[in-house]
Amino acid sequence: MKRMLGVALAIGVLLSTVFMAIPSMRDGTSDWSDLELPGMTAAVFFWGAVGDPVVLGVAIGWAVNAVAYGLVALVIIGALKIVSAAVRKISN
Repeated sequence: MKRMLGVALAIGVLLSTVFMAIPSMRDGTSDWSDLELPGMTAAVFFWGAVGDPVVLGVAIGWAVNAVAYGLVALVIIGALKIVSAAVRKISN
């Protein structure tokens, strides 16, 4: 379970990094910008509560996105593991 969680969080970090880099590679316009939503919402709430530390706000947004995408990856990995075990059991 620890290994699955680690892999899922690594996938979440990778996806979060990619999705947060896409708008800057396209001059701020992106069809993928909706995929940043959970983290950007957290960052906006942080900016509203604290003030202007942009770097910290972006770090919070990146971390929230990483956890959100990591949880989705964990569910997918868990489902694949269950299906794999079922296929092995059927084939034996």
